[in-house]
Amino acid sequence: MGFVEWNCPRCGKKNREKCNAWVYGSPIRNCKECNAEYFDRRWREIALEGVEPASKNAKLYLGATIAFFVFTCVCALWLIYDIKTLGGYPERLLGCVLIGMVGTIGCFVVLLRIVTGYEDRQNRRYYDESVKRLQNKSYVYKLIAYGYDVPEEFR
Repeated sequence: MGFVEWNCPRCGKKNREKCNAWVYGSPIRNCKECNAEYFDRRWREIALEGVEPASKNAKLYLGATIAFFVFTCVCALWLIYDIKTLGGYPERLLGCVLIGMVGTIGCFVVLLRIVTGYEDRQNRRYYDESVKRLQNKSYVYKLIAYGYDVPEEFR
């Protein structure tokens, strides 16, 4: 779960909202302060745009997990070498080890989500929610008015 932040185009208030990793949802947003409606292209109607290809690509996340793991090991060995030979270490090197560990764990978690089918189930849920929104004709006409390309089947 992540967050999307923006400043309202009407009142300028900073808004923050939870979102899924691929930012699936209605691109029509409302400011939490003044309730102004506006269009945010970061949000994607999955029934219209399809699933983000990376959310189904286990090979991508396997490769990224391995790459982050190798990076982490190299940095850790370098860190150990510096400590033994120099009696200290550059702080940036410790940061590289930590970033590598976070990257390894993060990519491995996404890999597990894909392999176990959890990601497909989540995508299906987001798709069903999108189809439900698109059954509302006034919502579809708002999307069209904002310049969103809506196929005839949903009009």
